[in-house]
Order: sequence, then C-alpha cells, then structure tokens
Amino acid sequence: MLFAGLRHLDRVRGTGWLDCPNCHEHAAQDVIDDMSFVEALGYRFAPVARRRVLVCRRCGFRRKVTHEEMEHLETGGSSIRRAWMLPVGVLGIAAVAGVGALVWYVSQSSANALANTAIQFTDQTAQVIPVSFRGPSAWNYNPSGDTDPPYMKVSDAGGRMYFAIRRVTDAVTPQSVLANHFTDEVGITTTGFPDKPPDSRPVKVGGQTGVAVRINYTQGAENDEQDIYVVGHNGVGYVITYVALGDDAIKTMRDLAPIVNDSIKFTNGSETPPPSPSASPSPSASPSASASATPTH
Repeated sequence: MLFAGLRHLDRVRGTGWLDCPNCHEHAAQDVIDDMSFVEALGYRFAPVARRRVLVCRRCGFRRKVTHEEMEHLETGGSSIRRAWMLPVGVLGIAAVAGVGALVWYVSQSSANALANTAIQFTDQTAQVIPVSFRGPSAWNYNPSGDTDPPYMKVSDAGGRMYFAIRRVTDAVTPQSVLANHFTDEVGITTTGFPDKPPDSRPVKVGGQTGVAVRINYTQGAENDEQDIYVVGHNGVGYVITYVALGDDAIKTMRDLAPIVNDSIKFTNGSETPPPSPSASPSPSASPSASASATPTH
C-alpha cells in the first residue's frame, strides 16, 4: 500500500482520428490526460500536474497534443472533455505542503509493487506467429500478419508500456537478428538511442538460449527503456522487445518481462527447420553401389 506520495494516472478522455507522425497512418488516437495526484493512506487529495497526450492505437506512439491537433481531431461529432485541476479533498493543500523528498522516495519505491499486483496474467496466443505466452489480461492485443516480419504487439491502455514479439527469417544467428531488428521500436523523437546494439548478454527465453540488450534513452523529458531479447527456434529468429516510458513503467516492465519470457512456448515444432547436412562417406565406407563395375575377361 502506498503510504504517501505522488500517484501517476492516465485518464482517457476520448478517441479521434489523426495522421500519426510515427507510423504515418491515419489512425485512431486516444486522447489521454497524463495526471499526477497527491495521495496519502489510499486517499487521493489533489491533482498537481496534468499533460494532455495522444497515443496512436496502431503503433503505440505517445506524444504531447498540440492545440492545432485538437482543432483537427475527428471525433465523430462529440467534444472531448478537459480535466479540471481542482482539489478533490479539503486536506489537499496541507497534503501538498507535507510532501517532500522522503515522500517522493516512498512513492517511487512503492509504485512498482502496486502496479504489479494490479496486473493479472492469462494464457494468450500470438495468433499470426506460432507462439503462445502468458500476458496481462487487461492490455490491448494487436496482431499484424500482413507485415514483414509478422508480430504481436501487447500494450497497456495508456501506451506507456508495451512489448512486441516478432518472427523473423532474414538472419541466422541471434547476433545478426539483433543487428537487423535493433531499431524496430525507435520513435522519431527519441534521444540518446545508439546506432548499433551494445554488448549483449546470454539469456533464456522459452527454453531457448539467446542474447539480450538493454537501452536507456529519452523521448521528451522522461527516462525510457527498451529490453530486446533474441532467440532462435528451428532456424527461425524471434525478437521480443519490451518498451517502457517513464520511471514507473520501467520498474513494472523489468518485473513483467521475465514472466512473459519464461512462459513463451513455440507451438510449431517443425517450422522451417534448417537443411540437414549433406552426407559424406567415411574413410572406411564401401564404394557406392552405383559405381561402374570393372569388367572381367
């Protein structure tokens, strides 16, 4: 339980249609108020910060909404409500005054545990690729089988956390797969994302041995993180990329990733296996039966 601190909440105010600057598609955009509240002993006292953002339902890209975008947002004729920054409790001002560095530390250390207890996992299938896994039951599942490579994307309602599972056939070793798909989830506004993968570490995913890297970068003013895992199964590569935007999301995703990774099962045991090595006769092998016999006279 959070004793006292700042609580981060996303409030969905509506959905409209705009051109996404990340995937360049005219797609549904969730209008979200990214709000911070003072909270103590389970009681939310007052909002202290609010930022309105758009989250693309197609690619999960999150950005601050502009006045021009709100003017051109196609919402089917209904306006999108705005959240009021008013105290909701008589002790709001006192609570704000009493929150200091110690309260902030407590809130940060407790946020991850609170988020994880709220996540329930259920058995899922990747639908467009031969993989099953345990995923968060309340998250959004977006399979895409008409892309190259095909993938399943799983995201929370606010778009601050998601992971994508891809099935790739354009490389052989985990290192080459990693190099080819290192920037698949990089947005156009990221800062500090390296051009090539850092040194990898060995990992196990779904019982298969592979490699993983962790990248810390920024998208706007907050800390962001990607954890990329690569494994092979019968000559086919799989890339699982976990994306977290903000410190609270990073803590939650670091705990979520091992649960998903350990639960992954490859449901097609004979998919595109590598070719069998050509047989070569041993030194003691007898001559081939097809060889011409030496005539006798």
